Amino acid sequence: MPITRLHLPVGKHLQVVRLNISNNNVGDVGIAALGTLLSSMPSLKSLELDSVFYITNTTSQGRQILFTALQLANLDLVKLDLSNNSIDDERLQLLVQLLSNMSSLKLLSLSSNKQVTPTGWQALTGYLQSPNFALEKLYLCSNNINDDTVVALTSALIHNETLKELDLEGCEYDSDNDEQEVEESIIEIGWEAVSTLLCNKTSILDTYNSNHTLEYVGEIHPTDDLVSYLALNINEDKVEVARQKILQNHFSSEDDEKIQEFLDMELEMMPSAIAWIGRPIHASWIGENVSGLSLLYNLMRRLPDLFDSSGAQKKTSLARRKC
Repeated sequence: MPITRLHLPVGKHLQVVRLNISNNNVGDVGIAALGTLLSSMPSLKSLELDSVFYITNTTSQGRQILFTALQLANLDLVKLDLSNNSIDDERLQLLVQLLSNMSSLKLLSLSSNKQVTPTGWQALTGYLQSPNFALEKLYLCSNNINDDTVVALTSALIHNETLKELDLEGCEYDSDNDEQEVEESIIEIGWEAVSTLLCNKTSILDTYNSNHTLEYVGEIHPTDDLVSYLALNINEDKVEVARQKILQNHFSSEDDEKIQEFLDMELEMMPSAIAWIGRPIHASWIGENVSGLSLLYNLMRRLPDLFDSSGAQKKTSLARRKC
């Protein structure tokens, strides 16, 4: 039977930090009671409602009551779990409005809400760019998410420095799916968008300005490059993460055109450039480690005077190579 009463301490303000009623047969009456109580829970930080709507006789009206109550309660949660609750595009729009006011939210789970369409999920892009966005974990697994959705989400995350986990497990393409399901799955274009988010190879500056924070997209098997970038992003030294991506994608060969970017630098900048090339990494480094010594050697071959000659000779050498 559905819950008709929520037995919580009576008081003007309830000192409740975590409320978990997941997998319970709550029903519309229980949801209404919960909505009333939320406004008296200013200390609430974790609200877990996994499968509350899915396994009950809660109606669309009950869902509306909950979302309205969440907005009126003005909570600043750290964790919100609404997995498996038959949320649709309209409810997601309401949720995004609510989330935009939460500056402390670190974990949001919206997994297994298959009534949201691929187009509906794009409503999250505005939230991902919100000034209040502080999420570290966003779980969207087992949803109707396709390539277009992923492209929109990754575009919104280009400058993000907080989100570490974007779980897309179960949204990937299955070769046994029918045509409709394929349209609602992530295939090559989506994973390429994630890879480009982590390492934009267009230019050295684009690589440097890529996302060096995201480190998990689910237990899936995308491209080798994506796996490598995710592993690199686990490292806390983001300056070195950017350096490794630049070395791997722009200076992995003796390409004269790439080395020319160093040769064209002003002489005063050379010491900093050389220090950057030869920068050591920490012993606890995770993922690939490409040494800059090969690049340094090639640079030395092109500009030997820069490394062992007097300042006057260096200027002469510099003037000569610019001619």
